[in-house]
Amino acid sequence: MSKTLTPSATFVTVRDSKGRKFLEVAGAAYDKALLTKEEAQRVNEAGGLSELIANHIAQHRHEVPPVLKLVTSGIKVAGAKRFVADKDSLKEANVGWTGENFNQFFLGKVEENVQDGIIAIHRLEKRSVDAPIRKELGQEREEIALAHFFDLLKKQSKGQEGHLLVNGYANIAYIKDKNGNFWAVGALWHSYYRYWSVYARSVGHPRGWRAGDQVLSSDC
Repeated sequence: MSKTLTPSATFVTVRDSKGRKFLEVAGAAYDKALLTKEEAQRVNEAGGLSELIANHIAQHRHEVPPVLKLVTSGIKVAGAKRFVADKDSLKEANVGWTGENFNQFFLGKVEENVQDGIIAIHRLEKRSVDAPIRKELGQEREEIALAHFFDLLKKQSKGQEGHLLVNGYANIAYIKDKNGNFWAVGALWHSYYRYWSVYARSVGHPRGWRAGDQVLSSDC
């Protein structure tokens, strides 16, 4: 059944600031083309432009569904006066395998005076690369400390149920490396080997994360 619009509904037209913005974009593209008079005439007389614009509007008029769904918030994690990503911390968290990127950019990283923190967890509702995920989290919430990440790993070092997934799906966190660059750090529980695998992927990696993976973020 079609929806009946109420008389009070208001719509954006070309006279509105958003409508004028659309015309500015179209005008800028026209100017950038540097058409000759003959070319401009052919472009102006060519059919299909209105259909092209209508299709563009139809495709983009609706809100894009969010990538993330909040699972839980208010998770307390312990800080550390001095945390070092080394063999001892890996052993304590029962990390049995680490990827090459993690070894190169995170092993030996030192975090000083890390305060206790609060973490939130979101579930990926659909497959996604990192950019949309980070955008939804926001710059003020996307980063967590490596010490906080390892605190959660330690709490489930035997694969017991907890906030982290232990069913083969990834637990993802955006963490800065020794050089201050962001990486997507993932942890998977291997039920056969009974240990955590931890790895780091570039935040520009073209391979997306799976629906069902979950993302950790600051909840402060």
